Amino acid sequence: MIKLKIQKDSKDSSTVAKIVIVDNEGRVLFLERSKYHKKYAGELDLPGGHIKEQESILKGLERELHEETGLRLEHVSFFKQVGNKHYFHARYNSQPIKLSDEHTDYGFYNKEQLDSKEKFQKIAIKVLEMLKNG
Repeated sequence: MIKLKIQKDSKDSSTVAKIVIVDNEGRVLFLERSKYHKKYAGELDLPGGHIKEQESILKGLERELHEETGLRLEHVSFFKQVGNKHYFHARYNSQPIKLSDEHTDYGFYNKEQLDSKEKFQKIAIKVLEMLKNG
C-alpha cells in the first residue's frame, strides 16, 4: 500500500463533503481513520473532509478524495445535506487506491456489513437503497 503525505495550505471552512463510492458488486468504500486522529481514531470513514474557504463544495470534495485515496471519479452526484455535511455518491472505476497518512486501511462493505446506527454507514445504506430502487 502506497501512502501519500498531505500538505495543508489554506484554512478549512466548517463545510464538510463526503462521498459514498459504490463498486460493481454494490459495496461501499470505507477508509479506516489513522490512530493519530483525535476524534474517531480507528473508525470507518467515508472519503472526504473539510472544504477550504475559497473552494466550491464539489472542488473541495474532488481534492479531498484525491488526497485521501488517489482517486479521480466522474459523474459525482449530490445525495443530501445534513447540517454542515454534504453527501455525494459515485461509481468506483477500478483505479488503484493509494491512501494518505490520514487512513490506515480501506475496504468495500456490502449493506449487510454496515451498521445503520453509525452516521456515515447510515448514509451509505441510504445511498445503496436509492441506487437499488432506481
